[in-house]
Amino acid sequence: MRTRIKGGSIAVVTAAVLMTAACSSSGQIGGSAAGTSAPGAAGTSGGSKASASGGSVPNTSIAPPTSAATSAATSGGASGTTLSADQIGKLLLTDKDDPGYTYDASQDDPTTTSTQDVVKTGGAACQTFVDAQDGLTTKYGTTAEVNRQLRKASAGHAIQDSVLALPSADKAQALIADLTTGLQGCKNLSMTLSGSSGTMAPAPIPQLMKQGQAGYINYLTISGKTVLMAALLVHVGSAVSVVVLVGPVTNDKTALEQMGATLGHLSDIQVGRLKAAQGLR
Repeated sequence: MRTRIKGGSIAVVTAAVLMTAACSSSGQIGGSAAGTSAPGAAGTSGGSKASASGGSVPNTSIAPPTSAATSAATSGGASGTTLSADQIGKLLLTDKDDPGYTYDASQDDPTTTSTQDVVKTGGAACQTFVDAQDGLTTKYGTTAEVNRQLRKASAGHAIQDSVLALPSADKAQALIADLTTGLQGCKNLSMTLSGSSGTMAPAPIPQLMKQGQAGYINYLTISGKTVLMAALLVHVGSAVSVVVLVGPVTNDKTALEQMGATLGHLSDIQVGRLKAAQGLR
């Protein structure tokens, strides 16, 4: 069965883990992660594994972007034009937005999430986090969604990109509010990911937690392999922009700063397109 590619959702991150895992024969994802260990993680042979039962708070030292991404939600009060899947597809990131990545538009996934991904451990806060991360249609009424994966296979990196169209600006804001609430209470969770048991250790990035947006990192482990995920979701009118970076686990300050800068830059690009498409300033 083909794994759905969904930017920012459980399925999309799973796809990225499996893709980046193929770049390394060890438990650690990617060559640049050798010798590092995810904060709050117990080491495995040749790699690291995020703990679902406790441990230190994950490293959130990703440098905040200095561009408009951190204030992009200023248009959040306006409803904006409700976008269709065809319109969304033209607004997503491409290889021109971050040279070195490749993508195949024919593989874009226009499927919304209507079935809840149930957490095994982590409680109500973690379920709220997962539901918001998935843009669950039965909860938020998502009307359209398109998801794209851009890859830099040689480096074991991926960009998971998507836009969710909601029935109203209020629904879009509710999704961000729930994600924020979930991140405040969810430290570790376990659930089934594409048929395999997986764990997550999410943590908010303080500089990116603002009105109308939520930024967080997540150490995601499947089949003994852990990747670092950094995500930024921004409420723009009646839509939500989702940009997720997935790559090797690292504690290197320079690498984390670069990750933060890239995340902010790409989010800015997509938010700008969404504002223009919805007639927002």
